Amino acid sequence: MISFDKMHGNGNDFIVMNSIEQEFSPNKRLIKKLSDRNLGIGFDQLILVDLPKKPDSDFFIRFYNADGGQANLCLNGIRCAATYIWNKNLAPLGVLNFQTKKRHVLCEPNKNNVKVTINRPKTFKNEKLKKLLSSKLETRQFNLIDAGNMHLCIKKKSIKAIDINSLYQKLENIIKPFEINLTIYETNKNFIRVRTYENGVGETLSCGSASLSVASLFLETEFKKISIKSFGGELKFTNSDKNISMIGPSESVYSGSINE
Repeated sequence: MISFDKMHGNGNDFIVMNSIEQEFSPNKRLIKKLSDRNLGIGFDQLILVDLPKKPDSDFFIRFYNADGGQANLCLNGIRCAATYIWNKNLAPLGVLNFQTKKRHVLCEPNKNNVKVTINRPKTFKNEKLKKLLSSKLETRQFNLIDAGNMHLCIKKKSIKAIDINSLYQKLENIIKPFEINLTIYETNKNFIRVRTYENGVGETLSCGSASLSVASLFLETEFKKISIKSFGGELKFTNSDKNISMIGPSESVYSGSINE
């Protein structure tokens, strides 16, 4: 039997497993079965907490999408991984240095939330891809951002009524080969609202790396701090030298076990 915890960050939900003390071999068939919201547990991603692969890290964290494909990073998920580690007494309550597939991320407790510090995202430069997207979208009001995960961030006047599933299907053949997720956003006076369609998952109630990608566009030029709101809740971002800090919730839902 394999033990797990069901958790969520702003409604972006996960099962988290300790793969240090129990063997678990993730495969697409099993992950797809477990992620099914009718026939399985139901989740956006599976998170595995493992031993570090580098001496300057405390843990190595792996992320698997609901379709079984591996993701580079999940910032809502990494807050849940930190909370899981503290709750299970795998490390003292304090700063954790996480190694992920492509990035190092720091997590620390912040009152009832978790503070995450990560390198500032970078613009993804591919002129051929940008020209193709401009033609398909009939607008240049978008950015390609590498925040650990890749995001196409499209500015809209209002995002509430947009059929994001149809928009993703329109762009899927262009962006999915580059592992680029789709994010749409609108600006308001005191915050920015976002919606995200993640490869291998679909639309989620919240996406941390999408929120970070959009926040970085404004922290770079206009603000020192900013709030990003999604259907699932709010994330707060602040400039921190060459990094960006994010503060958001992580919640434990229940513990369980499965027969692999």
